[in-house]
Amino acid sequence: MKRAVSAVLLVAAVLLQVGVVDRLPLPWGAVPDAVLLVLVAVALHSGPAGAAAAGFACGLAVDLLPPADHEAGRFALLYCLVGYLVSRHGRNEARSALARYGVAAAASLGTAVGYALLGVLLADPRVGPAAAAFAVPATVLATMPVAPVLLAPAERLLRLLDSDRYDGLGPPVAPVRIGGGWRG
Repeated sequence: MKRAVSAVLLVAAVLLQVGVVDRLPLPWGAVPDAVLLVLVAVALHSGPAGAAAAGFACGLAVDLLPPADHEAGRFALLYCLVGYLVSRHGRNEARSALARYGVAAAASLGTAVGYALLGVLLADPRVGPAAAAFAVPATVLATMPVAPVLLAPAERLLRLLDSDRYDGLGPPVAPVRIGGGWRG
């Protein structure tokens, strides 16, 4: 159930990103990274391999769907790394809501820096030191204000589904001790 919900959340985030957010005429050209925020929520509730695979899949979708204007594979690589690293290391750090936002900010910063570095390595004419110095903080500053709208609800839903006793029909059932064993 949690995998299906995670997949639906990521597909919705990709469609929101490429269909709405990337087309917004925001000042400075920086747009919020909706996919990254939902990926962080999914990675906090997944294993490293699953989070990396989810990051690769949604990154490849962002790379290939219009209005993509960069080489295919940049976001696939970056989101794959973000999914893996957040799942592997961020899960231990993100016990509070403030810490989860810190993990999301670090992931946003890492993705923006990684995108700029890949642009330099791939000789992207739009990426230079001055452009990167402006775009990296602008991207983080555009992403974090929408974190309460995307990260928090996705993370709350996935936390609800983390319960081993969740049947998908109502709130999770807490096990109770009956006689000599545990019953749900």
